[in-house]
Amino acid sequence: MTKPIWPKIPARFVSSMLAGHSALGLAFAALMYVLCISGTLLVPTAELARWENPTVPITTHMPPATIARMLETGVQIAAEQGINDYIVATPPAADAPYASLRIMDFTTGAETIYNVDGQGNLLGERREGALHFIEHLHINLHMPQMIGLTLVGLAGVALLASVVSGTLSHPRIFRDAFTFRRGGSRRLQEADLHNRLSVWALPFHIAVPFTGALLGLSAIILGTLAMAAFDGDMSRARATIGGPVFAEDPAPAPLPQIVPAIESALAKHPEARLQRVALYKAGEKGQSFLVALHMPRDLTLSEQYFYDGEGNLAGSRGFADGPAGAQLIAALGPLHFGWFGGWPVKIAYVLLGLGLTAIISTGVTIWIARRKDKGKPVPGWERAWYALVWGQPISYCAIALTSLFGLHLPEIPFYLGVCLLAFVPAFLAPAPLAVSRYLRIVLGLMLIALPVLHALRYAPEGITDPAAWIVNASLLLSAALVLGSIRLPWPTRKFAEHAPAIDSR
Repeated sequence: MTKPIWPKIPARFVSSMLAGHSALGLAFAALMYVLCISGTLLVPTAELARWENPTVPITTHMPPATIARMLETGVQIAAEQGINDYIVATPPAADAPYASLRIMDFTTGAETIYNVDGQGNLLGERREGALHFIEHLHINLHMPQMIGLTLVGLAGVALLASVVSGTLSHPRIFRDAFTFRRGGSRRLQEADLHNRLSVWALPFHIAVPFTGALLGLSAIILGTLAMAAFDGDMSRARATIGGPVFAEDPAPAPLPQIVPAIESALAKHPEARLQRVALYKAGEKGQSFLVALHMPRDLTLSEQYFYDGEGNLAGSRGFADGPAGAQLIAALGPLHFGWFGGWPVKIAYVLLGLGLTAIISTGVTIWIARRKDKGKPVPGWERAWYALVWGQPISYCAIALTSLFGLHLPEIPFYLGVCLLAFVPAFLAPAPLAVSRYLRIVLGLMLIALPVLHALRYAPEGITDPAAWIVNASLLLSAALVLGSIRLPWPTRKFAEHAPAIDSR
């Protein structure tokens, strides 16, 4: 008799893994879903920023002298506001063909970003709407930095553990990688979809939560490093990871010479382009500045050189050619968000991110269906889950619509209010299946309204950025997919009584 190729895994081990997988998934399902859908939308960050600022003139090149002049303008504006903490000049890039000037106050956390033309002249403040909200939702859940980052990191750990336990709880998951049962119970079809999506993109499902956990728990990791290697000295630990630390000295001093430093850094890496120049504590004797280069053929994407107030090189982060640890740290962000490899990688990351989001959604619906099959239905949880799943993209669209017309509403209360409104049809609809349909109609209509109103809003001014039309076309395609997933006839009360237990749509 031929021995089986696949080793037999003990049933008790499989049962334990499945129980752990279910417990982790249910405990962190809502948080993981929010982070996955928001993270997917952050993959095309540059394109969405261009969509929010479609009338900014396209710029392809900016010499170092213009960058230095931009910084001087920023220093003047910051001085009028009584701050000098952080002033950043960003030249145009391939995926962001415009320049910008950013001014930040470390004390209050307030920041202002200005659009800049090719000559270094300010064009007014940059519009920041839904993208800014989604970015902070994904990074720190709009909580205090330390708390939010830690929660996000723990969610990454939970998602990674869920991926591992889910894989180990299905001994046949690789052998049945291309098996999809049709015509049977909806729960089995949902389970097959859940398992097939999980195994087909398993490397992605491991890489994303792993890098997210490291990014989210970076502060804790830094503290552990300080205790283990530097006797608790956080400043030495930060210097090891974040570059040199400069002593503060508020005595007045002239601005440093930026242009020679830029030219020197570019001479070391002829293949690189200037990514940004950041000036800290401008006009003080303890000032310093950073020159960041984009490395096109390096996964770390950037190298950063630090200079003191007199323009002397003080060190670098070592992202491009430093220790392996430094290069690994620099690669976390690009690996997590797909910010490498251009459009093909971005499209792949969006599709894979949507797949991971669907896996989380179907995981909960499978648990709900299993409860119903055992005679222990949880219709309230089923309705609430549909409200959460579709309420997230609806809330993002609502924020984008308000910011489109300059309505500066309090973001967090507005977001929470829209999410709560999604629960209204959840508990008024005749059946849980109807909740999904009603909310998809709302989402589809909002996805149509966004590009139409965007064109009406900016066409009279002249849309200069073609990326805006690409995003508008993508929104219309998304609307077609969402509305096309709704099947008629509409659910009547009689139909609702016999509605399937779960609906992945």
